[in-house]
Amino acid sequence: MTSRPSTRSALIGVATTTGFVLAGWQALFQPQFNAANATEGAAAQVNDRVITEASLARAVEAIARDKQSPLRDTDRDRALETLITEELLVQQARVIGLIDEDRAVRAAVVDAMIQTVAARADATLPDDDTLRAFYADHPLMGAQAGRVRLQYAVRPWPATQQVAALRDGQPFETVFAGASPAPLPDGWLRLDQLDHYLPPTVIRAITSQRAGDIIGPLRIRQQAHFVWLQAVEPGTRPRYETLRPQLLEAWQQRRREQAVADYVARLREQADIRIGG
Repeated sequence: MTSRPSTRSALIGVATTTGFVLAGWQALFQPQFNAANATEGAAAQVNDRVITEASLARAVEAIARDKQSPLRDTDRDRALETLITEELLVQQARVIGLIDEDRAVRAAVVDAMIQTVAARADATLPDDDTLRAFYADHPLMGAQAGRVRLQYAVRPWPATQQVAALRDGQPFETVFAGASPAPLPDGWLRLDQLDHYLPPTVIRAITSQRAGDIIGPLRIRQQAHFVWLQAVEPGTRPRYETLRPQLLEAWQQRRREQAVADYVARLREQADIRIGG
């Protein structure tokens, strides 16, 4: 019988009681960001791993942010002891295979890596020209979609009688009484949500028409589609200055996503990946 389960339970128990619970996974898989080198200075060494002075300084800063009283010498000692305990737990996790075998731990490692790479992307902020260009390149961002009121009907192609009746001036609702393939919601419909109710061909025709127009017959397979465009309310968009906070957030999100994608691509280029045997 293997002793691994009991060892793992003990490890997790220590992590829980000391308040560490996966605190070290982020540092574990960031050699590009946290690797020790001779120029950083060592605060401590745990087996073959070095805890740098820079890592200790960050830990002390974290304590300072949480304290309402001034830092004391004992706070530095506490931070160092925390890092040592964390490193011991991480090393033991490697030994017992926790990182390789436990799906929850692997997921935490992956999430920590993604968050770290993304955080580095946040270090750069766009200048105003870049953000204005982003505003121009994404015209739908922050925009209030236009709306329409309409009636919609479908008849077997070529719907000759309905076309003739419309040309004679008969009301749309009379010509197509009960002919809608599916009831439309009452009132206004957002243009960016029309695909919930109408085929793409019909939607494209609507966007080029004016209020009061009757559109059709539009042939889609063996059916004739008709639309009475009763009212149109154009979409609006706030000015750049009003939308700037939202633009900045969206720009940073896209930059984070691209940073992670680029990082993974570099890892793939450097790795020896073989599919199958």
